[in-house]
Amino acid sequence: MSVLENPTASLKSVYTALRSVERDILEMKDTSNLDYASVEETMQLASDMHLVKSYTTELFNELQSMITEQLGNVPVPVQVDGATVEIKAGSPRKTWDHKSLIEDVSKRIVDSSVDMSTGEIVKTPTDMIREALEFAGISYWKVSKLKDLHLDADDYCEVGEAKKSLVIRRDK
Repeated sequence: MSVLENPTASLKSVYTALRSVERDILEMKDTSNLDYASVEETMQLASDMHLVKSYTTELFNELQSMITEQLGNVPVPVQVDGATVEIKAGSPRKTWDHKSLIEDVSKRIVDSSVDMSTGEIVKTPTDMIREALEFAGISYWKVSKLKDLHLDADDYCEVGEAKKSLVIRRDK
């Protein structure tokens, strides 16, 4: 028997149980309005689900550490049932010196914008800013800062329906 047979079977039963919870949630969703008596049960479900999610993340992180420590480097992706798994290395980068980096990126972009034979600047300031933004991983715009420029963020993106979310804080 493989060392992974029992955990894999356990995970399959957890997956089956989660599919059952999914059906329950879909049934609740079809209810036109939750009555007040069911609010506590519904919030308990959310709290329990959040606990399962947190614990699953914790277990996955532990498994990931064990795998990467014991296997080290696997040079090619491994094909498994329904997925491809690979080990990649990357270093966390924190406390960036954004000010110095934007200075250096800007200088190099400006320098590359000059035609060396004529000395003419061949890129517009807009082109240079656009090029500089290619080096940054911007995934969102600061809506309140755009308002300071009298720009409405909604004019520049697809706006979805407003969402409310639960904030769950566990007692320690």
